[in-house]
Amino acid sequence: MSINQTIEVSELSKIYGKFKAVDHISFKIEGAGAIAYLGQNGAGKTTTFKMMTGLIKPSTGYVKIGGYDIIRDRKRILSGIGTLVETPEPYPSLTVRESIMLVGELKGMKKKDIEDHIENFGKKVNIPDPSMKVGTLSRGQRARIVFAAAFLNDPSIIFLDEPTNGMDPAERRIIRDIILEWKKDHMIMLSSHLLQEVTDTCENIIFINRGKLTVQDKTREIERKFNSRSVRVQYLDKVSLSNMNNANLTLVDKIEEESTNSFVLYFDGRLENKAAILSQCQKIGRVISYADYESSLEEAFVNLIKENQ
Repeated sequence: MSINQTIEVSELSKIYGKFKAVDHISFKIEGAGAIAYLGQNGAGKTTTFKMMTGLIKPSTGYVKIGGYDIIRDRKRILSGIGTLVETPEPYPSLTVRESIMLVGELKGMKKKDIEDHIENFGKKVNIPDPSMKVGTLSRGQRARIVFAAAFLNDPSIIFLDEPTNGMDPAERRIIRDIILEWKKDHMIMLSSHLLQEVTDTCENIIFINRGKLTVQDKTREIERKFNSRSVRVQYLDKVSLSNMNNANLTLVDKIEEESTNSFVLYFDGRLENKAAILSQCQKIGRVISYADYESSLEEAFVNLIKENQ
């Protein structure tokens, strides 16, 4: 069953004793696309996901998915969403097929439809041989199984909490491509510590810190507000740290030698100064690469934490 692609969160809190894991968060998102839900460890991301998917009850506030309340209409909502929260582990004694079958049956799907999903979506995500026991698989292979299970029954909304945790770069690329494909027609809410993954896939970001919502904006706007304050310059010619220090790079605050002919330059982050520094570097030798050392989103992540301490 499909549901409308809307998520409404109002004054949502989760309190354990005197500790507020989530503190009166409110936001609304609508329509297809990918939304990143970001924050440092312990910020309350997984707790929020658990409340939004009905795994735990909120202390205050409410969550509506597709217009339905997650507490009163939990069964209706769960039939129309996909979830991967806190890296669930499939039972090691089951086969790959049995693991996905179990989730599909809990969703009320027909056996043939589950088999079709294993065959078709399983190929996309490159799951192991369906007859293999889960207990014999690597962490990345198990992660791909639970990722495939989250997409059962063509859900309108998909919650992915650290979906590439334990995966190697090749496996992460597969997941990224699937998110890019599915977000055209589905709503995907993604939590990840891999900020490049977020930059590649998500056009909107919700940022929380210490349980409180601090920013909700477009990814591009957040990156624009927090330009990267460091660049990496690489030379074709032999260039030493002494050459760099003697070049009178007036707009550079600090220079670090990263490797042979490669240096990290720290400056104030202004785009006009970034362009001027490139011109100065080109006078030292032939530049073959000049790019942000840390992504703008990484700069935003760090600065938003500092601002809200």
